[in-house]
Amino acid sequence: MANLILFFSSVLILPFVYSVHFNITRFVSDSSEISYQGDAKANGAVELTNIEYTSRSGWATYGKKIPLWDPQTGKPSDFTTRFSFRIDTRGAAYGNYGHGFAFFLAPAEIQMPPNSAGGFLGLFNETDVLSSSYPLVHVEFDTFTNPEWDPLDMGSHVGINNNSLASSKATSWNVSTHSQDIGRVVILYDSVRRNLSVSWSYDLTSDPRKENSSLSYIIDLAKVLPSEVTVGFSATSGSVTEGNRLLTWEYSSDLEMRDIKKSQEDKKGMIIGSSVSGFVLVTFFIVLLIVFLKLKQRRKAGVEKEHLTSINEDLERGAGPRKFSYKDLASAANNFSVDRKLGEGGFGAVYKGYLNGLDMMVAIKKFAGGGGQGRVEPERSLVERVWDLYGKGEVITGVDEKLGSEGFDEKQVECLMIVGLWCAHPDSNSRPSIKQAIQVLNFEATLPHLPIKMPVASYHVSSSSAATSVSSGGAATATFSSAQLGR
Repeated sequence: MANLILFFSSVLILPFVYSVHFNITRFVSDSSEISYQGDAKANGAVELTNIEYTSRSGWATYGKKIPLWDPQTGKPSDFTTRFSFRIDTRGAAYGNYGHGFAFFLAPAEIQMPPNSAGGFLGLFNETDVLSSSYPLVHVEFDTFTNPEWDPLDMGSHVGINNNSLASSKATSWNVSTHSQDIGRVVILYDSVRRNLSVSWSYDLTSDPRKENSSLSYIIDLAKVLPSEVTVGFSATSGSVTEGNRLLTWEYSSDLEMRDIKKSQEDKKGMIIGSSVSGFVLVTFFIVLLIVFLKLKQRRKAGVEKEHLTSINEDLERGAGPRKFSYKDLASAANNFSVDRKLGEGGFGAVYKGYLNGLDMMVAIKKFAGGGGQGRVEPERSLVERVWDLYGKGEVITGVDEKLGSEGFDEKQVECLMIVGLWCAHPDSNSRPSIKQAIQVLNFEATLPHLPIKMPVASYHVSSSSAATSVSSGGAATATFSSAQLGR
C-alpha cells in the first residue's frame, strides 16, 4: 500500500514545463486563435477602432488561457510579447484625436465591460471609474488626456497600470509625430526581479534623443493576477476619433509547474488506468502462480499424465474426486498453517498437505461457519485495513512516511484513497462508474459517504443450488467477507 501511494504521489507532483508560444503575422476572421469583441475585426491586420466612428471600443484576445504562475508553488513565469501597430490621427478634427489602445492581462475568459469607450480604454466604465471590478494589469498607449486620472503634465503618454485607470508609472509620448508610422513594441516580465518593462520604436520617425522610448515598473504579478489569464489588446475612440490597428503579435513564456488543471485530467485518468491494470495484472499472476505450483506438485507425484488421460473414465465409473471430512483436511494441512499455504484468491485458499502418505493439494473454500466445522480466517486484506483507517477518520495515515509532511497534497491523496475504497466496494452495485470516479478525483463532485465499517457482500445462488441447499437444511444465500473474496 505504501509503495503504491508513493508511486501515485510522485506522479502527481512530477514537475513539467508548460510552454506557450505563438507568432501571428496575419490576422483572419475565421481563426479560433484570436477572439474578437466589440468593433474589432480582422482583415489581415486587426482593426481595433475605425477612424470613421466615435465612441467605439474593440478587443482582440488570444483564444486560449495562458498560465502566469504555478498555483502549487506561487512561482511566476517570465514572458515576452512583441507586437507592431499603426495609429492614424490624420482624419481627426481640429488636431484632436483619441483615445488610444492598451495591451492587458486579466482573468481568463473575461469579457469586455459595457459602456467602456472613450477614456475608459475598453477596460473600465462609469461603474468602475478608477478601480477595475476584476484583477487587471495593462500597458497603455494613451492618446487623450483625461484630467480625472491622466497626468496633466504629459498629454499623450505610455503608462503601466495596476488595476487602475491612473498609471503607476508613465512617460510622455507624442503620438501625433508618429501618425501612420509602424510602431514596434517589446514587453518583458522578469519574474525574478518582478520587473515589467516596455520599450518601443518606429520604422521611420524614431529619435530616442528627443523622446523617451522605454518604461519599467516593479510588480509581483503572482500577487496581482490569477494563475491563468487572458492576454490581448483593447482600443477606443470617444467624441473624437482615431484609427488603431494591430499588425503583428508574438508571445512566448515557459513555466515549470508542479500541477495545472489542463494536465490533471490526464494524470488522474492515468492513475485510474494504472490502478485497474495493476489489479488485473496482480490477479493474473496470483492465478498463474497457483496453477504453476499445482502442476509442479502433480509432476512430483508422477501422476499428471495419468490423471489427464483417465479423468473421463474415472467419472464414467463413479471414481471421480473423493470427499474428505474437514477434520482430515485440517490434519493434512497442519491445521491450515501459513507455511503450508500455496496461494489464496475469487473464493478460497490452496494448501500443501499429506494424507495417507501421499502429497496432495488441499483446496479450502471459505465459509461463514456452521456445521460444527468452525471458521478459517485469512489475514485481513489491503482494502479492509484501509477501510478501518477510513472508519476512524485516519485514512491519510496510510500514506508512506517516506513522503514527508510536504511531499504530497493531502487533499488529493485522501480523495484518491477514498475513491479507491469506493471502487473496491464489496457490493458491485455500490461501486461508481468511471465517469463518477473521475468527477470526484477532479473535485467536480463531493466525496462519497462510505460506511464506517466495510460492508459484507451477499450473493444469491441459482435456483438449483438453492434447492440442494434447502434439502440439506441450509439457506440459499451465501455471505462472504471481503477477505474471503480475495485481495
